[in-house]
Amino acid sequence: MHYKNNLIGIGFLFLATAACDLGKVAAAQMDGKTTNQNIEIPQDIPKIKTNLELDGRLSEAVWQQAKRVDLAYETDPGENIPAKVSTQAYVFEDGDFLYIGFKAEDPNKESLRASFRDRDDIADEDLVGIKIDTFNDQRRTYNFFVNPLGIQEDSISDDVLDREDYSWNAIWYSAGQVTEQGYSVEIKIPFKILRFAKTEQQKRWAIDFVRLMPKEYEYRFAAAPVDRNINCTICQYQKVAGFSEISSGQNLELIPYVVANKTEQRDLQQNQDWQDDGVDTEAGLDLRWAISDNSILNATVNPDFSQVESDSAQLDVNTRFALFFEEKRPFFLEGADYFNTMLTIFYSRNIADPDAGVKYTAKDEHGSLGVLVTRDNNTNIILPYSQSSRLVALEDESNSAAVRYAYDLSESSLLGVTMTHRDAGDYSNDLISFDGKHQLTDTDVFRYQLIHTETDNPENLQTDFDRDASESGSAYRLNYSHNDRDWSWFVSHNDFDKEFRADLGFLTRSGYRKTIIGAGRRWYGEKDDFFSRIQFSGDWDTTVEYTGQRLETETDLALSLLGRAQSQIDLRAGTRNLYFDDRWFDQDYYSISASYKPLANLRTGIVASFTDDIDFLSASSRAGEVDGYGAYVDWQATKHFNLYLEYEKQSFDVAQGNFFDAEVANAKLVYQFNEKSFLRFLLRYTNSDFSQDPNVLQGLNVSSINKNLVRQLLYAYKLDAKSVLYLGYSDNGIENDQISSLTENQRTLFAKFSYAFQL
Repeated sequence: MHYKNNLIGIGFLFLATAACDLGKVAAAQMDGKTTNQNIEIPQDIPKIKTNLELDGRLSEAVWQQAKRVDLAYETDPGENIPAKVSTQAYVFEDGDFLYIGFKAEDPNKESLRASFRDRDDIADEDLVGIKIDTFNDQRRTYNFFVNPLGIQEDSISDDVLDREDYSWNAIWYSAGQVTEQGYSVEIKIPFKILRFAKTEQQKRWAIDFVRLMPKEYEYRFAAAPVDRNINCTICQYQKVAGFSEISSGQNLELIPYVVANKTEQRDLQQNQDWQDDGVDTEAGLDLRWAISDNSILNATVNPDFSQVESDSAQLDVNTRFALFFEEKRPFFLEGADYFNTMLTIFYSRNIADPDAGVKYTAKDEHGSLGVLVTRDNNTNIILPYSQSSRLVALEDESNSAAVRYAYDLSESSLLGVTMTHRDAGDYSNDLISFDGKHQLTDTDVFRYQLIHTETDNPENLQTDFDRDASESGSAYRLNYSHNDRDWSWFVSHNDFDKEFRADLGFLTRSGYRKTIIGAGRRWYGEKDDFFSRIQFSGDWDTTVEYTGQRLETETDLALSLLGRAQSQIDLRAGTRNLYFDDRWFDQDYYSISASYKPLANLRTGIVASFTDDIDFLSASSRAGEVDGYGAYVDWQATKHFNLYLEYEKQSFDVAQGNFFDAEVANAKLVYQFNEKSFLRFLLRYTNSDFSQDPNVLQGLNVSSINKNLVRQLLYAYKLDAKSVLYLGYSDNGIENDQISSLTENQRTLFAKFSYAFQL
């Protein structure tokens, strides 16, 4: 009963907070004031007709007529001090495109970090770019960055949830040149890839120009200073005016694709020869229609949800909860941020193999709307419990839908409502959620989310997993945070009913209440200090099951140091009292991770951990100790060749001896011919070796060796972000107690081609 009472109480809080915010907005309007933190007279962006061909040199006369902006501030590690090097940005528009040019001086040009990499893989390079809030509402920005050779990186920043989404890909243009003084870059952004207010009047946008220069520190220079005592970023950008005649037009983008593959398999335990069903060919079509300047319709028929790059291997031995994997499939990526909330109630990878999908997203001065509908050949469900989760697959095809509307209550506050639905045969799951963010002061933010779900379970879930025929549950999260220049603190409370199920989301736990209290302190280095920033933080939390049984109390401490050679050291230690399987376990844990750049083109890192844990695999839960360590190397050997190696190992010991050792290795070798094409070799290796001592296993029946190796060779040619050609080969090998050495059991040849027609 207390859950329903809590939900009603939070509902009243939702309405009261909304009324309070509306009152503040009305008062501000009566006083002729605005809640915008950065009030200034906007600068004009000139409109200049041009036929500019990008070469990265900025030698054309049109750049002399552009608006010049100096990146005069060093905002990190320095705090709004004069920039160490000179950087100028130039900007204008011609009605169809936004043009940006950069001249970046570098007196130490031999340490310039510029290489040919795949797009969105240039985080460690010298970069210049622009961040654009096209609605000037302090919610999200489009980010466009380029390295000195013209390689692109684009993303969308969400200031509401403090997230950055690098999966967003758009078609835009860039070129770069290394010069005697440093480097220069030209950028050309079509207005049709942006969303903005639907008005013929002059528009007001918020823009920042940024340069990232990795030397002994990761320097950040910008046109706008950053006040570290203001807990928002976009609100501090410079305001620009213009764009009165721009339009995205009713832009139609058609992306047909064709995929062909031939897969051979064999059962090694049966000494089977290779078996195959011939060449499998599929074709489909993705559509993107810009209905207006601020609304887009995406549709797909027989969508291509194949992944060219497999997910990185993760350690998943002796885990209680499902693992989270990032979305990589194209249809779900555009407008994905329109469905984001504080709790992950929509997780698109639950939609595994759709026949078709439709998505509509829109944004105006009042708020944003996202609608998604798909038909899926699979029905994968995460069943949450108070101390674990189970992944279940139903045989029926499923229909899935998600709708979210976020209302901009003021420039610093919003209210949102989200609904999801899923059904397959006798199964259905419905969810409704209310959420809000309220910027109470420059440093204080209050966030909350209320959710209610209704589920009808098919007979097999009732019998196999002891679920009721119908389940109804509610959940909520409250979070109050303070963040100024030196101090941060927060209080958070989660409350989930036993029968709560967000089947289209990624919430792996139910039937519990959890309260967390934490705080942190930051110190900033002076000019000659080795460390540029030191942060010490800690938190305390307690978790109680729906029955009233306390499940966990934990205290956690962390120390983070940023220093020269772009070094970072993270230390963590904690203690917890954990209740599991009718027993209490006293646990301590310690970890250290460190990384640095000994050379301009080489980053290396290590991690080590020592943790008290529980054996969740055998019949009787036992206390154990886990020692873990790992290392990685990221080496840009030449401008064209990159090598990435990663290794991690865990050793689990119980009182009777060593229980198991588990290890994973990921390797990636890439030769990037130019900005459009590359050749890549991937390796994913996992291994778990279990003891065969009966005293250690205690009745557990498991293979002593469990090895798996995936290899992939891929050639890619990318005409742009959406027009691609892939040719590749991959195979899979296994080894266990019945197979004495790593032996191939599956191999595939594949090809994929897609082309973006822009009409």
